[in-house]
Amino acid sequence: MKVRIDKASLLVPLYRAQGVVDRKNTTNVAACVHIAADDVGLSFSATDYEVAVQTEVAAEVIDAGAALVHGRALYDIVRGLPDGSTVLLSTDANHRLRIEAGRAYYHLNGIGPEEFPPDAIADTAGARGLVCDKSQIESMLKRTLFSVSSDESRPALNGVLLEIEPESTGQVRLRMVSTDGHRLSKVERTVAASDYDGQRHRCIVHRRGAQELLRILEGSDPSVRIEFIGQNAIFSSDKARLQVRRIEENFPDYARVIPDRGDTSVTIPTAALLGAIRRVSNLGTVKDPLLRVDLDDGRIALEMHYTDFGEAHEEIELPDWTGPKLKVGFNPKYLQDVCNVLGTESITIEMSDQFSPCLVHADEDPGAVFVVMPMRL
Repeated sequence: MKVRIDKASLLVPLYRAQGVVDRKNTTNVAACVHIAADDVGLSFSATDYEVAVQTEVAAEVIDAGAALVHGRALYDIVRGLPDGSTVLLSTDANHRLRIEAGRAYYHLNGIGPEEFPPDAIADTAGARGLVCDKSQIESMLKRTLFSVSSDESRPALNGVLLEIEPESTGQVRLRMVSTDGHRLSKVERTVAASDYDGQRHRCIVHRRGAQELLRILEGSDPSVRIEFIGQNAIFSSDKARLQVRRIEENFPDYARVIPDRGDTSVTIPTAALLGAIRRVSNLGTVKDPLLRVDLDDGRIALEMHYTDFGEAHEEIELPDWTGPKLKVGFNPKYLQDVCNVLGTESITIEMSDQFSPCLVHADEDPGAVFVVMPMRL
């Protein structure tokens, strides 16, 4: 194999591929990126057997061939080259990859490219799915990915639930839900869709797959194709295909967790609330941080106590207020996360009492609702 390509063009597919490789094992196929050069250009493939990606880029192919080398190492080398560099990639009989740029060169030991599993990326012939605006998928992911559980003993919570339902002609209802047992995020959108098979689809996209999908969506292609085949969900955009093995578990009945409107309802400027939470929670590290929230007529008081430093207290005026007074406790990070992902000018918090789930939403984004469980005071 011998290929010439500029650094900027090479970096994009490498960035996508190296995100999938296994970081823990550095000597096996799962840690490697498969590079194939033909008359069309270059293609890069990687898999950790749960998530797989294949991405393509145009290049000057001098000699066709393939290589299988450590993905992270190759990415680090290319990323460190001077901007504007022209890169020459070539392999020898011992499967070593040579990377040349100007007077600099590097060699990476490789393994036989035939070791890469040929069926790492499923054939999508006959797959069912749809094509929609990628900005909608990206927005929904950013509003749900933060509340996915990292507890591997609860696999059903280790991903984002994706539901697709038919709406009117040419439109579908997309829904994403995630929870870690302490908080829940649900986002719904009605979006235009083409090539839709008209079927209902439901799957749990693993956290790692959802994170890698955000990389794919960074490209210039305005749309994304979503397909379902066997146990896999496949997302295609900007000359890249991401395959994610579904989590074969039953997602909790999220509808039972989302409360009705609370007796106490307050609407607060998001920036003011976020700033106040940050200030009262930055005096030190607390193992189980407790933010005390006192909702009174026309104001919200935020307070945290620190064993080593003392206490912090702030108040915000609340012109938009309904319901009785209430005192409740929260993990401050949970409220911060919701404020950050919503990004709206104001945020509404509704509660019934200090023990019931808290409902958080914003009029500017009616399809998004968040549930935060309170902490005992």
